[in-house]
Amino acid sequence: MAISYPKRTETKIKNREQLVDAADRLFATKGYQHTTLNDVAELAGLHVQTLYKHFKNKEELAIAAAATAIAHLKEHFDAASDGQSTFDVWRAFMIDSMAGLLPMGIGEHKRQQLRAAFPVNDNFLLIVYSGYEDVLTEHLAVDFQMDPKTNHLPRLVASFLWAGNEIALKRCAGLDTGEDGLDDAATIVKESLSVIDDIEKTFAGYIR
Repeated sequence: MAISYPKRTETKIKNREQLVDAADRLFATKGYQHTTLNDVAELAGLHVQTLYKHFKNKEELAIAAAATAIAHLKEHFDAASDGQSTFDVWRAFMIDSMAGLLPMGIGEHKRQQLRAAFPVNDNFLLIVYSGYEDVLTEHLAVDFQMDPKTNHLPRLVASFLWAGNEIALKRCAGLDTGEDGLDDAATIVKESLSVIDDIEKTFAGYIR
């Protein structure tokens, strides 16, 4: 049974969801450091003062946006059918995630960050990737029938998978190839899935 909220409460919940979604998209494409609260409010279609009614600062907003990104991954695992491996679910999750982000384009700041010899720390991505690693470790441990408390392989493979997306983006930025393909969504999708395929080929034999 759906919960019915007063109109004012519904508006507040909707506004918060819009702000978190906008922050998630901007932090992922433009970068945490180069995204302002005004940027987030504008993309959400709200006034920045409305944002401040929900979040005290950008750090608090980043935590909420990261929690939403991690929750989306958990939803994919919850909806997975029997027989789907962690690799299958991660591949589907990445396709869905990129479908939502790539139309916004890769910002110039993100392009520069990917090409940097010493990447700038990104508070949002640090939280997201840590959460992704925990979720992937949990499910890989089931696939491999290993206890992550005594076997490091599930978390090791999990780290390969979450880092694979950044690896793909760096390749598309020309870090390894010398050719910039960040403006071609098809190239990014192809490279990202290729990285997942390589990881799966290496570790699929551990699935029991």
